[in-house]
Amino acid sequence: MTKLLPPTRLTDPGDLIAAVPHLLGFHPADSMVVLVVRDHDIAMTLRIDLPPPDAAHRVAEQLAGPLSRCGSAKAVVVVIGGGSGDPPEDLPHDSLVDVMDDALHAARVPLLLAAWTRATAKGEAWFDYHDAGTSGTVPDPTSTAFAAKSAADGHVTYANRAAMGELLAPDPAEVLSRRATLLNRLAADAEPLPPDGTVPPRHRDLIHAEVVRAAGRKRPLTDSEVADLAHALSDPWVRDSALGYCVGQHARSAEALWTELTRACPAPERAEPASLLAFSAYVNGLGTLASLALDRAEQAHPGHRLTELLRAALETGLSPDHLRRLAERAAETDWSTPPASC
Repeated sequence: MTKLLPPTRLTDPGDLIAAVPHLLGFHPADSMVVLVVRDHDIAMTLRIDLPPPDAAHRVAEQLAGPLSRCGSAKAVVVVIGGGSGDPPEDLPHDSLVDVMDDALHAARVPLLLAAWTRATAKGEAWFDYHDAGTSGTVPDPTSTAFAAKSAADGHVTYANRAAMGELLAPDPAEVLSRRATLLNRLAADAEPLPPDGTVPPRHRDLIHAEVVRAAGRKRPLTDSEVADLAHALSDPWVRDSALGYCVGQHARSAEALWTELTRACPAPERAEPASLLAFSAYVNGLGTLASLALDRAEQAHPGHRLTELLRAALETGLSPDHLRRLAERAAETDWSTPPASC
């Protein structure tokens, strides 16, 4: 739902529309996208499926929370798809834009521009809802300066949301079953975990070594490696200490490791790397990837506490900066000593 990138100045409506796939991580269809702009920079991106004609008010209700925290900002609304209409006089979903205009006004976030386009592809025409004489075309989203910056920052833009979801498709059932057997053996042979909230050094060292190795590793994790990592992360204190890797010099390799483990781990252990991936994606403003990772975590372990907390944060539009500060505190914590409250 939300995406926060390093400030990138954009002014032309066509450039804004071409940036949308990189802001979301995929090319949206039948969507409304709200770009929150502060000092001419995109500070936040919100996306929602286009609602039925009689449910436009629900969109405003759903976005009320995130918009209420956007003081001193302005907004751009882009409607993508949802019909062809008769441009430029008759554009699809004009009633939805009216509802959003009212919602933005109530949140004291002025509406700079509301535009419609059939898709975010090169050469697609865009039209201004409030000025029938204003229109243009979308530049090639793959060759803009914004696309280059997004790629340089390590972001991947998928053809659609389903393609992004395939990134987290679980490994074959027989492979997962084999790893579950290994995990059961590890659990049966394991020594009792410290009750005071300290992280066993062997688990801490294992997680650190595999995060660092993920940056250059060319082969998939073996069954034994998956089982060892899943077993270590099944300790909530180990999992929480790993949040510190979601920021800093190892953040990109950690996200790659959490992604691989989300595919590779059986349930219910899959919930731990999936929630770490969701946290990492959220910190980097990749709201859709965070939501998909939370889906995997919820399927693997219904009622998983960290997953529930992250889902609530995502649905209310909590700023990624809040989670970044949590990750920074986790990175600074000495997990070899008991918490002060113990």
